[in-house]
Amino acid sequence: MAVTRDRMILVTGFEPFGAHSVNPSEGLAKAVDGRRFGACAARGAVLPVHHADAARRLDALLDETEPVAVVHLGLAAGRARVALERVAVNVMDYGEPDGAGFQASGEPIAPDGPAAYFATLPLAAILRALTAEGIPAYVSNTAGTYLCNQTLYTTLHSVRQRSNPPKVGLIHVPLLPAMVAATGLEQPSMDFPLMLRAVEVALGVLGAAAHLVSGHPPIAPASRTPLE
Repeated sequence: MAVTRDRMILVTGFEPFGAHSVNPSEGLAKAVDGRRFGACAARGAVLPVHHADAARRLDALLDETEPVAVVHLGLAAGRARVALERVAVNVMDYGEPDGAGFQASGEPIAPDGPAAYFATLPLAAILRALTAEGIPAYVSNTAGTYLCNQTLYTTLHSVRQRSNPPKVGLIHVPLLPAMVAATGLEQPSMDFPLMLRAVEVALGVLGAAAHLVSGHPPIAPASRTPLE
């Protein structure tokens, strides 16, 4: 008798980096690991803040889980709302070194790749659901040029040739209040429970989406603004 495999949503966070001793995206990925959202099970994983190791770890996770959707989570200091990233650009231009001390400066992520890819998650539907819950959120047009953008681009570039590619996107979250307190600076923050609820709502939209059950269209470069 054949065993039916759960449809999987891969959720990734990052380990702490730079001056930060914690990274809320790590805790969020761990918090949803093993939980069910509609017809899907979530697999949470933490990526290293490393220009090469993050991609290698991600490739292994994609092969292992064969997800129907990939939700990358990242930290964005200075953001006051949950940011649903619309686009990933083909450039690494680090404002600070990664965990290995490497600091890219204007280098392409994939020399043979297009200038950009649009995220393929249903951003408009997720935004409506977040707003309905009273969670401050918006669709962002820049994911930066550090590891978050690189990971989103790398994933979209990696899965583009698959016959049934997963939906892929990135959600940025603000600093935690304790992180702002530690800096002594005037910066926006968000409590972890509210961040977690935002991730739960987003995964709920994906788990309930009918398009996850059927085939997906191939991933194309960002040549025009996608209709949500």
